[in-house]
Amino acid sequence: MRNRLSFLSLWSINDALNLEQLKVGLDELRLAGLEGVIFHPRFYPNEPVYMSEEYLHILSNLILYAKSTGMIFWIYDENGWPSGTASGEVIKRLPDSTCKYVNWISDEEGGRLVFGEKAAVSSLNAAATQTFIAIIHEGYRKGLLPEAFDYVTGFFSDEVAFLDGHGITVKTGAIPWDEGFVELYEGKHHEALLPNLPLLFTTGKGYESFRVRYWEMLTDAIIASFYKPIADWCEKHGKKFTAHLKAEESPFFQLSYSGSCFQVLKYVETPAIDALERFPGNNFYPRIAHSIAMQQGRDGALVEAMGGSGWGVSPESFTNYVMWLAGHGVEHFVLHLNQLKLTTQAVQDWPPSMPSHMTWKDAFPALLASIKEQAAQLPDLRANPEVLIVTPTRGIMAHFDTTDAMQMNEHDGSNIPASTAGILNAKMLALVEACHAAGLHYELSEERFIEESGLFMDGALRIGMRDYTHVLIADGCRWKDPAIEERLRSAGVTVCHSEDWRDVLPIKALAAVSAAVTSDLKQTPWVAESPKWNQILVELQQQESGKLLVELNLEESESFGGMTLLLLDAVSEVWVNGQPIELLPTTSGYEGDISVAQIAGKSMLLLEVTRLPEGEAFPIAFLRGNFAVKSKAALIEKDEHQWMLEGPLELSPISDVIDSANLIESGFPYASSPIAVRKTLFLDASERGAIQLTDLWADAAIVKLGGQELGWCWGPHWSVPLPQSLQGGAYELEVLLYPSTFNMYGPHHHLDGDRYLTSPDQYKGIKNFADRPDAPEQTRVSCAHFVKWGMSGDVQLLHWK
Repeated sequence: MRNRLSFLSLWSINDALNLEQLKVGLDELRLAGLEGVIFHPRFYPNEPVYMSEEYLHILSNLILYAKSTGMIFWIYDENGWPSGTASGEVIKRLPDSTCKYVNWISDEEGGRLVFGEKAAVSSLNAAATQTFIAIIHEGYRKGLLPEAFDYVTGFFSDEVAFLDGHGITVKTGAIPWDEGFVELYEGKHHEALLPNLPLLFTTGKGYESFRVRYWEMLTDAIIASFYKPIADWCEKHGKKFTAHLKAEESPFFQLSYSGSCFQVLKYVETPAIDALERFPGNNFYPRIAHSIAMQQGRDGALVEAMGGSGWGVSPESFTNYVMWLAGHGVEHFVLHLNQLKLTTQAVQDWPPSMPSHMTWKDAFPALLASIKEQAAQLPDLRANPEVLIVTPTRGIMAHFDTTDAMQMNEHDGSNIPASTAGILNAKMLALVEACHAAGLHYELSEERFIEESGLFMDGALRIGMRDYTHVLIADGCRWKDPAIEERLRSAGVTVCHSEDWRDVLPIKALAAVSAAVTSDLKQTPWVAESPKWNQILVELQQQESGKLLVELNLEESESFGGMTLLLLDAVSEVWVNGQPIELLPTTSGYEGDISVAQIAGKSMLLLEVTRLPEGEAFPIAFLRGNFAVKSKAALIEKDEHQWMLEGPLELSPISDVIDSANLIESGFPYASSPIAVRKTLFLDASERGAIQLTDLWADAAIVKLGGQELGWCWGPHWSVPLPQSLQGGAYELEVLLYPSTFNMYGPHHHLDGDRYLTSPDQYKGIKNFADRPDAPEQTRVSCAHFVKWGMSGDVQLLHWK
């Protein structure tokens, strides 16, 4: 089957290693439909010590368990990120392996160079990388049981860049530096380096050529110092090697982090990208990894997907995102990320934790099966491409100004100014978008790659294992060989440019889309079923005493029965209405029962929490029981996606009649479990096709007809097929509506509520690059946001035409 997708999880190991707990977690991911995991120590508590004998012993047994269940097992090569530090051990052993940089300070004499360094491991230091390999890669090879090491698929490196994965150029305008560059540059170009360094920042004579030479030298240095040694080690020991860079989104953005993605990813056995957020991005960078995989004859491209996309990810948005990437030839999906233990920190750690902690996790196997089926119908991008688009990497290098880089958003590279390099970058991205819209099967390369790796022969440009009969040269490309275009034409290659490609390349007409035809059915109104329990997120506030406190109004509390308090983190003690309750550890956190006597007849529930000395500052807590969550204030419609609710909130009895059209207003704003809604359908025996739900807000739904499960559905179609053998008559239709996970975990008080990009700082109300540019410095608001939840529309009969 073409376009065969595989799904793994970046498994965040944020708890002490317990083999039985790890086995349970691995089984949960397997049953969710994932093929494997990438074992990723992340905020790891060092119990047992990272890379110790006990750590490796437990991991060996886990790997062998994965083998027994058929789960693929990769190892993430770091404790945290970015890769290369060995959890801080490299800098301890090599204190001089620090990141160095050069910057320019303007003064009354025109300006001067300044050199500096930061206390982080330099990816340009070959000795540091060899130490990293000795600690991590050799540590796993020698420390794991031989049969466990043999089963490991490969190693994953994350966001290694010129300066420990962070953009010093974006932050300060400085450029990476190393003392070894003097000899390296002079040996290759036969001219002195130091006198030319000001040309990185000024426009003196020959600055364009010098900048190209410098940035290409930087690219070669990070390859030689970091990527190639690890690639060689992995190849020697029969392991796959995958890595994604930072800032792949555009050639301008990637320059100050890694130079050229095309050059670096050539040395990565399974080339990868980092595709974050929730909505599809530009159509340039996913095609880089695919192009290199095809050119180098690799087994497909990989993506680390949906990091920071927020708890509001739904099956619909997940499908759209995956299908966008699959449409670019990406076949291996690594979900960022699935938390081993959902603590408060984990809830806020670039969410979501997927699939284990989504409200709709039970739908995940059906969701993956649906996506794989759809992907199999996509065009096969392993077939011969119609055109190679040449990226002006050198053109952007030649005009790259660090003051332009400082204006970028460091997350996605947006806000690049309209400088010479910025315009070339924008034109390149626009060209790719136009080719994509025209339905062209395109791949990507750059000037240097073609000049150094291209073969001109038999009517085609050959790069590795790929032949291109048509080459589209973007504006701004710079060639060392001025006759390159003539050489291409002489070899029989069709060459075109931004002004004439539409006249040369085979633009396709859009395919017709099947149309849906609906018809009405006789039916009764919806009736919602009261759930067995409900919950509220308890927003603890710090008092002058240091204790955490919250007060909740209670209405008719004698009807509630007992309650359960769940905290995601350990605390010292909890008091409810002046009485202590005992918390016991569970698989969900720490739970304690609140007796009927503690709340019956009370108009207020006073909850006091004493933190542990080194514990979570504001532990997330949920109160669960048989109550509705209401407010005296009216619900406000923020937009077509969200409601807003002002406090104070109170707990009241669940109404005998629940409005299925608005389950937030009905008292279930923080719910994590589905609510059943029912009606009667009157069907003829001749009915065929599918039934479609209308006017609903939910993440997913499971549908039953006459007690028979018809399957899962989600947006935008919300349809399930009718049984083939259907008798005429009245049938009870039951729909379990699953709420958005955002309603459970928020951040509810962020001014935008459910965003497509969610950072930890948005929980604190601190503006950061994940916010819109016009957001205020403090982004916390008083009202709480909730994704709409409910259903009011009639069921329709659906046929496809």
